[in-house]
Amino acid sequence: MTVPANDQVPAPGPSVLDLIDAQAERNSEGIAAEFQHKSITNRQLRQASMRVAIELYARGCRPHDRIPLLTSMGLEMVIAVLGILRLGACYCPMDFAAWSESRVRATLEAVQSRFVLGTVKAEVPGYEIVQIGDLLGESETADLSPKGLQLLETIRQEMSLFDLIYIIFTSGTTGKPKGVMIPHGSAAHLVLQDFPGSMTVYPGSRVLLFFSVAFDGCAGIVFSTLCHGGTLAMASPSDVLDVAPSCTTLVMTPSMLANVAPSAQFDQVHEIYMGGEAPTAALIEEWTTPTRKVYNSYGPTECTTAVSVAEMKPGGPIILGNLVSGVEMILLDENLEHEVDAGEICIRGPCLAVGYLNNETLTAERFFMRNGIRHYRTGDLARRSEAGLHFVARTDRLVKNRGFLINLETEVEPALLSFPSVKRASAFLDRGRLIGFVIPESVPITEFQQHLVDHYDAFLVPDLLFAVSEFPLTSNGKVDTKALGERVIFEAETEDMSPLSVSSDTMELIREGFAWVFDWPIHNIRPTTSFADLGGNSLRALKLVSFLRRHGLNVSIGEVFTLDRVSTIDSAVMPFQTDVADAPSEPAEQLSAPLTGHQIEMLKETAEVPSTNYLFYTMTRDCGEELTPGRLRRVWEALYQRHPILRATFDLDQNRQIIQPTADFEWEEFTVSSPDELSAVSDGELQKLWGDLRSPSPELRLRPIFRIVYLPGQTIRVNWIIHHVYTDGWSFGIILHDFELILQGRESELSPAPSFVSIAHFLATTASREQSRIQSFWSDFREPWSRMQPLKLPAPPVTPSRESWAEIRVDSRVKKTALDEVSRLNGVSCASVIYAAWALMLSRYTDSSTVGMKISVSGRSLGHPATESVVGPLNGRCPFITEIDTSDTVSGFLQSVHRDFYRVNDLQWSYDELRRQLARSEHNDYWFDTQVVVLLDIPVDVGAWKIIELQRPSSLIWIGVAQKGETLNLRVGYEGSGEGVGEGVGEMTEYFIRMLRGMVETSSSRQIGDLTA
Repeated sequence: MTVPANDQVPAPGPSVLDLIDAQAERNSEGIAAEFQHKSITNRQLRQASMRVAIELYARGCRPHDRIPLLTSMGLEMVIAVLGILRLGACYCPMDFAAWSESRVRATLEAVQSRFVLGTVKAEVPGYEIVQIGDLLGESETADLSPKGLQLLETIRQEMSLFDLIYIIFTSGTTGKPKGVMIPHGSAAHLVLQDFPGSMTVYPGSRVLLFFSVAFDGCAGIVFSTLCHGGTLAMASPSDVLDVAPSCTTLVMTPSMLANVAPSAQFDQVHEIYMGGEAPTAALIEEWTTPTRKVYNSYGPTECTTAVSVAEMKPGGPIILGNLVSGVEMILLDENLEHEVDAGEICIRGPCLAVGYLNNETLTAERFFMRNGIRHYRTGDLARRSEAGLHFVARTDRLVKNRGFLINLETEVEPALLSFPSVKRASAFLDRGRLIGFVIPESVPITEFQQHLVDHYDAFLVPDLLFAVSEFPLTSNGKVDTKALGERVIFEAETEDMSPLSVSSDTMELIREGFAWVFDWPIHNIRPTTSFADLGGNSLRALKLVSFLRRHGLNVSIGEVFTLDRVSTIDSAVMPFQTDVADAPSEPAEQLSAPLTGHQIEMLKETAEVPSTNYLFYTMTRDCGEELTPGRLRRVWEALYQRHPILRATFDLDQNRQIIQPTADFEWEEFTVSSPDELSAVSDGELQKLWGDLRSPSPELRLRPIFRIVYLPGQTIRVNWIIHHVYTDGWSFGIILHDFELILQGRESELSPAPSFVSIAHFLATTASREQSRIQSFWSDFREPWSRMQPLKLPAPPVTPSRESWAEIRVDSRVKKTALDEVSRLNGVSCASVIYAAWALMLSRYTDSSTVGMKISVSGRSLGHPATESVVGPLNGRCPFITEIDTSDTVSGFLQSVHRDFYRVNDLQWSYDELRRQLARSEHNDYWFDTQVVVLLDIPVDVGAWKIIELQRPSSLIWIGVAQKGETLNLRVGYEGSGEGVGEGVGEMTEYFIRMLRGMVETSSSRQIGDLTA
């Protein structure tokens, strides 16, 4: 096994074994390790480990083997580790005391070795466990034969710093341990450090070893101590309080240290290193003395134990500190493209692991090339200040609660600690509920909960609070939230729930719907439960409506927001019946269906302006050798076969879409040799394709186009051009989800894909059945049409051009959490707030209190069971008109816009009827100048991809609103050329931001006229 090509590999130098042997030569009788009143000298350790190596060789083990080590704390553990290393093999530690049998088995299966070295008595069926006592014989220090010594010398000469030293198995998100492979060079580089804050070990130093052998911190302590002649003071939970005071250096997690009370007996301890978790200010204050320094060390397992150390001062900032030489830490944005002041920690340098054992996909995902240098993305977030880098949170400690993105570590746990009697706190999300545990168990829960409600936002207050005497710890010394979660389950199962009075069968269904949408226990859903308070948003409203319709009840998405509570929704629901027919089965022959009104509209627009309605997706991901253009094509072919609409052809004259039996797309591949060439080829192809689409053509060019640019073993880029008549943003999320499962060979896990054909037939049938209602609705809708005025761009005026368009991007500085909160308080959707702000902007630049815009809606609220899961162009450009009364309050205006929006949303799919009516009126010369696309709460998980999506505006001005980081980011596209257009659009955008901030930040009782003045 060798490390990947990298210009930051460790420099040639001594290995860990070289350094340990040097100490044995220099101080042979120095104590290397102590455990439970037994000790071993440097000389004895050297000889015993040599004997283990020779005996392992005699039993068939060889250099470069991966040798599982089933062990626990003890002198034999250290002997076994060094014995495996002297053989030129790497050790794979398994903690006998802490690990379950299933975890041991999963690790052994991953290592793929039938041979196991053990220091404890154990049996694992199917595996040969050789006890270290059998290898050592009666005397651990008996003379070694010349032949054996020569063997070890030969092995040592052939060893390389690139060889693996150990594989540490950490918990994986799939439940299977993932093996992190560390080379000798990275371990040696760590122990040779000498910078301010690095652990200082000398002969006579005593370093506490309390970590599990399966924790990478154990390897760091063992090697750093033995390589510098110190003594490992090994401790178990039963004697750690006796051993720790005798040490000069303690290395512990903050959770471990919090269980130890500082006292005079620890005066001999001069250094304390905390790692594995963020330290608390209280621990730093308690343990710092004039003769003792406290340090914060940081480093993922994948970066060889530690990459930075900082001395902590009471009252000072908690930062990451000085870096190991040759190591660099940078903060990158969510796309891993640009360095930022607050972002994900990415690490490069000689500390990096080789990757994950037997998992090239995960290796390619976590280890990536940037500017030709290999980096590791930690999943940790940090921010930069003048003091240094401050750890913010694990990305997996950023969770959604009630629709709000919250930080468990920097928001919830500090809130819990704000109550006077709370000493320690831990928070986590369990089955959709925010759970809080605190120490001590005497904390009065009722008063505690009221304190939190009075002082903090509702989404930061745990749904369940528990006071306990102590926190369970994992084998790595961290708070065991899984064990705490099991206590929550036990409490819930044993809780005496009072009977719930349910007034109707429909209310029971609504409760079930709430429980399903919010992943919440149904016994917690009461008649008074609020949709908004649980974190309801547009996506969840859609899911609730879909659930109720599947069970024969009907309520609109808008009503979910306005009615809000279970009981009021129950009073308003109506029976729901639909004539949805089963989608026809799809034989080899063609299937067809009418074009939807939305499809007709888009095809006509493209016929008029050839480049309109094309989606340009640039999709980039790191890849190993397993993801090649050939494999990529096979996945896309499977996707096109899975989703029928992607194989459709369109006949605008006959108003038909025809599903073809096989996919037909244009595919071209390019292989490049550098990242710069990849970008150049990709950009060049896109420019060429864009030029082709702009040129006039007698026929619509709807054939999807793929341009694949491949940098072997590093990066693959997919340029996918597809017309909007095939798909939409919601569908893109479905396609990405299916892509990953097919790529991983898990296609069998996918449910059968519904066909857009059934949706098209359903819409045609519904339009025919409800023709009278549709005509009446759109006739009433166009009543204020004559009062609308065209948009007046700010001076200097420039005639727009359909031949050119541009785009600007702006950070609105409006936090998504603030938008969520104002939506919740006013009982409206986030989209309604954005439409309201845009309406105020339009009123200013049209000089009219009646304004209209096109809005892009998901179209997923149809009464068809497949609407949530079908791929197809359900997304509709819904016309929207609203009236502005400046004497209205902000709250009243928001609710008015919300009602107007959801009134038109229910029939948005039929707006071609509005076109027909306008064609017969005197107002046919005007259509909407602007379009608003709200890209919040869309279920798109990009996974390993970095995606850029581009399309030309379908209106004079187009604005997209999406979340980026904590704030709302705006993409504003506009047609036209010349400086005046861009300046005018920029001015309008700033006014829109001003209106949006005003509604989010001001009192809801403030008048609209005051806001716009």
